Amino acid sequence: MKNKIHLIILLFISSIISVKASVATNSNLPGNEDEFEVLMQKIRLDFAKNPSIDESLKKYNETDGSFTDVDYGSIQRTKWPPLEHVDRLYDFAFAYTNPKNKYYKDESLFTKIEKGLEYWHERNPWCHNWWYNQIAEPQRLGVLLIQMRIGEKHLNTELENKILERIKTDGGDPAKWTGANRTDIALHWIYRACLSKNETDLKVALENVYNPIVYTTKEGFQHDNSYFQHGRQLYIGGYGDEILKGVTQIAMYTKGTQYAIPQDKLALLSKFMRETYYATIRGQYMLFDVLGRGVSRPGVTKKIHTALFAKRMIELDPDHANEFKDIIARLDGKQPAHYALTSKHTHYFRGDYTLHIRPTYAFDVRMASTRTARCEYGNGENLKTYFMSDGCTNIVVDGDEYAEIFPVWNWTRIPGTTAPQLDEIPMAASDWQTPGTSTFAGGVSDSLYGASVYSYTDSYAEINTSAHKAWFFFDNEIVCLGAGIHSTSPHPVFTTINQCLSSTENPIICQKGKLSDIQEGTSDYTSPEWILHNKIGYILPKGQQVFVSNQQQEGNWYNINHTTSKDIVRKKVFTLGVNHGITPEQATYAYIVVPGIQTAENMRGYLQKNNIEILANTENVQAVRNKKTDIWQMIFYNAGEFTHKDMTVKVDKGCALIIKKIDKDKIKLHIADPAQTQTDITVKIDTPKRSGTINCDFSNSDIYAGRTQAFYIRLK
Repeated sequence: MKNKIHLIILLFISSIISVKASVATNSNLPGNEDEFEVLMQKIRLDFAKNPSIDESLKKYNETDGSFTDVDYGSIQRTKWPPLEHVDRLYDFAFAYTNPKNKYYKDESLFTKIEKGLEYWHERNPWCHNWWYNQIAEPQRLGVLLIQMRIGEKHLNTELENKILERIKTDGGDPAKWTGANRTDIALHWIYRACLSKNETDLKVALENVYNPIVYTTKEGFQHDNSYFQHGRQLYIGGYGDEILKGVTQIAMYTKGTQYAIPQDKLALLSKFMRETYYATIRGQYMLFDVLGRGVSRPGVTKKIHTALFAKRMIELDPDHANEFKDIIARLDGKQPAHYALTSKHTHYFRGDYTLHIRPTYAFDVRMASTRTARCEYGNGENLKTYFMSDGCTNIVVDGDEYAEIFPVWNWTRIPGTTAPQLDEIPMAASDWQTPGTSTFAGGVSDSLYGASVYSYTDSYAEINTSAHKAWFFFDNEIVCLGAGIHSTSPHPVFTTINQCLSSTENPIICQKGKLSDIQEGTSDYTSPEWILHNKIGYILPKGQQVFVSNQQQEGNWYNINHTTSKDIVRKKVFTLGVNHGITPEQATYAYIVVPGIQTAENMRGYLQKNNIEILANTENVQAVRNKKTDIWQMIFYNAGEFTHKDMTVKVDKGCALIIKKIDKDKIKLHIADPAQTQTDITVKIDTPKRSGTINCDFSNSDIYAGRTQAFYIRLK
């Protein structure tokens, strides 16, 4: 009994000590009764920094609070010079409030901050690009004011109120915007609401942060789990980055409060991040064709910083914590690009985009139909993007195959595209929201395999070229076919298979069974059998005129983005493609991409398996069979039939098919309508002594008109 009493006393004393320790540890945190202070403390912790400000102080004008090197009259649309004033004051605020900074509690620095804010308010700079006025400036000013609230001295109340009023007046209304822009504006509303303790504004701001997390037919998250911004334009990266940054940031602020993100919206966000956003990042690099005009910005494909979003999701969505930890491991470089990846195939029927993932590689296709917008080139950026929307492909094993290649690219030779080799890259009629021209673009998927199609036709700017392009996706290879290639352009028409950074080892070519290195320079070949470069094999069926370039190319970022440097950039580039000549009629191409091939011996071993049959490549039908899995994939551009040996497939409308024989009496059919006509499609399959017909109902499919449907066909 005595021992029990001693134990109870010890536990009681221990609990008192624990409570005191907890109080001591959290003595600098606000109480739960003031959630505005809770939010502001989280914001401070999120932006905490210890900046070096000596160089900025040298440029500070003691007389009026300006900086001597800032052009306050500039209204340029990108890299707006006056914002440097706010950025420097922002750093001053963190230096003044950080105990580890030599300017901590420095009264002279405090005076500079106040005078600098007064100057900004009176000078009232304005940018020709709304984004700086309504997002960049108010966000920075909001964080600055929140940080100064914990300073030794507080800003003059009148001055703080003037800055808050400026944020309110110039910062815009989030409800008038969509997607990432709405979230970004709502963010500084949150800052302002916390500073003024305005619960109404805080609730409005949070509603505008969370409201865009829904599936929509406008800008934002699409029903196929892709993301649109600036109309119907695919923007998984770029604006996708922005909305994830903003929403996860705010969700962390509000976690554990009455303002926490609703669970259904968190689930949608998590699904997009895990299955789409991070799926387009191989290792540390994002596939270049989902970045919009951002592809023309230096360093933009490297996405190490996006590990922050995944780290936040570990706390916000613990059910998927392990997936996010695997993502972080790849982004941090602690694990290789293939780490913890599983095979999947997705066609984004809203976004006209296909993503094929295997642990050993990733391959995508970017298209534009009359339902979607071409890649934009606004604000002086992405000036040579024109062909990027026309069946562009990424082929990546390590992820860095295209890192920083874009200033030296030949932009008429974007991987995957069929295009005339123009002297000047055309610019679309409008820099924003130019729709595609194809009425037959889409894909069929069973979640592991698939086929995509792009009926390409373009009469703009003397391009005058058309082609029926298709891609057939399996485990170890992607079969790429083109037929009906026609052009009246006076320039040669090329189908570019790849244009990527050259590896340190020379590419290998096999002709008539003999191997040789491809030396530096440009070469033309007739009917080569295969080429191997940087762990990717390219098989080239007979009868094609193939060009290979393996040499230094030069250019500069300014030529594709007028906000960047004119300094010359040089990189060694590998380019492979098919030359269709001038004014081709009914030309074709065929190539098989085999990623993950390390050596010529591996290549020979793959070829010996002979798993792939190209069954048809005409302007009416393209068909491929994988003999190992007995999967048939077919593209019908219109009503027609196709026969191979003892099987005939007949359709009454254009469609994309995957056919799997289950047994002699049963076939599983996956079908999609690339034209999204929302009408029935009838498929009939005949084999010796048996046949089966099924009516595939796409009527009233509305926003899901391009989605794959699955059926079983009984053969009788």
